[in-house]
Amino acid sequence: MVTLRKTKELDKALLVGKIREQFKNIGKLKYQRTLLEFFDDEKQFLGDNVFETTFKSRESDAPLIYEVSGPYDVVSNEYATIARVYYRGNLKYAYDIKPGILQRTAAMVWLYLDTLQHPLGKTLFVGAGKLALHIAAYLKHFSPDLKNIDYQDITRKVDDFELPLKKIDIQASYLDQHDFSMYDTIILATNTSTCIIHEGNFSGLKPGSVIISLCTTSQSGEISKEIYARSDINTFLDYDLTKTFSEDMRSANHLGYLDKSILYADILAGRSDFDVHAKVNIVRLTGTPIQNVAVIDMMLEEEDEYPANSSNAD
Repeated sequence: MVTLRKTKELDKALLVGKIREQFKNIGKLKYQRTLLEFFDDEKQFLGDNVFETTFKSRESDAPLIYEVSGPYDVVSNEYATIARVYYRGNLKYAYDIKPGILQRTAAMVWLYLDTLQHPLGKTLFVGAGKLALHIAAYLKHFSPDLKNIDYQDITRKVDDFELPLKKIDIQASYLDQHDFSMYDTIILATNTSTCIIHEGNFSGLKPGSVIISLCTTSQSGEISKEIYARSDINTFLDYDLTKTFSEDMRSANHLGYLDKSILYADILAGRSDFDVHAKVNIVRLTGTPIQNVAVIDMMLEEEDEYPANSSNAD
């Protein structure tokens, strides 16, 4: 087995700050992404691979080139995330950043909530896997008053979800069914292809509530595409390529439903105008090269001989 240096547990406040700064300086990053999807002869989904390349411009020096690939297969329900960094035509470093993906996603969830100035209030998690654990830990870190959450999953998860959260003073209560009207914050952290939010239950969502949907595979369909056409929602995206990552988003985008969506970088730059209190707020996150660069840069800062540590670095 090939062994690469893995992302360690990163300082939460530092990672959130790094991601925010990358978005503020997004003009220095030029990125492209390729999504490869695989199906068997019966058209059943086998897995996918997201392959992204980012050029980071630097004054008076060659760019840093970040390459990240993340193959996923349905059978194991696992993915790998390998990062490579190139400088002046040479591969300088290769990392296993899978642990960093969970952390940067959790950091982005908090970052969006914080930027929208949204108090957590009563919180529901749909999905209680590793990602949900990381998100809950970030919410607790930045909002210490968080004491209770509700969650729903295929089965109750005492050992893998409730007990770890109890250690950080969060009481997680399992629900067989949920009533969306009760919640101010809803975190959808699943890999389901079934729509969790749809026209049949949308009316139960409270104006001012925030629903964060996390695309863990290209087949995720947590929110029905027709929802994005509604005039009583704000649609927030992490970046422009989220519009074409999953099938439901591609369909919604093709129909023009995402024309008024709001990008995170535009919020930071003051280029957007919205009222989070009057409408239901949907945040769709697919994970961005911007976040990955922040994680990789934190790892690079520990390297002794690396161009990012030179006098020409940003």
